[in-house]
Amino acid sequence: MTTTTLILACALFGIITFALGILVGRRILGPARGAAAMHQRAPELEAVESALDRLARRIDEAEALRRTDQAGMRAELSEQVRHVEAATDVVRREAGQLASALGRVDLRGRWGEAHLRRLVEAAGMIDRVHFAEQDSRATDEGTQRPDLVIDLGAGRSLVVDAKVPLAALLEAEAATDEAVRGPLFARHARDVAQHAERLGSKEYWRRYDDTLEAVVLFLPAESILGIALREDPGLLERSFSRGVILATPTTLLALLRTISHVWRREAIADNAREIHALGLELHERLGVALDHVRRMGSSLDSAVSHYNRLVGSLEGRVLVSARRLADHGVSEAALPELAPITQRTREPASASGPAASL
Repeated sequence: MTTTTLILACALFGIITFALGILVGRRILGPARGAAAMHQRAPELEAVESALDRLARRIDEAEALRRTDQAGMRAELSEQVRHVEAATDVVRREAGQLASALGRVDLRGRWGEAHLRRLVEAAGMIDRVHFAEQDSRATDEGTQRPDLVIDLGAGRSLVVDAKVPLAALLEAEAATDEAVRGPLFARHARDVAQHAERLGSKEYWRRYDDTLEAVVLFLPAESILGIALREDPGLLERSFSRGVILATPTTLLALLRTISHVWRREAIADNAREIHALGLELHERLGVALDHVRRMGSSLDSAVSHYNRLVGSLEGRVLVSARRLADHGVSEAALPELAPITQRTREPASASGPAASL
């Protein structure tokens, strides 16, 4: 019931109560007095009757509006239900297509590889810088091609495989009978264990120099490993003994973030080493340049010394005779005066000065 309907009902109740009071008064006061009272209250009764008519109209309008709103709400709700049913059908079809696709071995491998690539990119790694996909290596048994090889820095690597058996698990999820699901879950655990054993026998770490002696088996969903461990609790320990690390998206992302952090620290260390080498090289070159400056200063001082000696020789032996010739009228032009150079070159800072502390 809406608020408007409730208010109208309360008003109607008040008016009816008022009318009943008038009727009761007529019965108590008697016919004569009741007729007089009715005559005196005729305007009031007309007002009450008019109010009742207006109230009835308001109630009819409110009821019509309520029915219209309910009809609109029913239509809108029906439309939303149809949309939900259509979306459910689409999801059901896509889920069926996904289940059919995951039933194929090649598509399961591509799905795992795509999920693995999204994880390494989410960890901040760059293709062909921090990791390489489908890196082929020739062996005596044939060509080996792991799904992903992560560069750990300093020449070290970590191999990741994303191929995982899902056939039994998909059949178990599609089954509705618990008697059928149980054996399928057990078969899924055996499939994962056998795949881990085959992966360990490949010994990928022997194909790469200074590689971690283990390979990561990536399981694209937490439930894949959870169901396998529920059926076979010793699966992790046996896989570790064969050099296989079972990793789900959560654990692998944590591992990749750690490796990415190591990469950043390694880049900082490389920059520090490069800056140190550049500093040493700059210091050595500055020493050579300062030695050239010192030698040039010595050469300038030697040239100044020779110049001063030449000036002294000219003043004492040559210019004296030349001035005497001028006194005898040989030439009226006066010879210029020669002044010795008294300034010396400035010595560069010693090897123990600020330049040597670089």
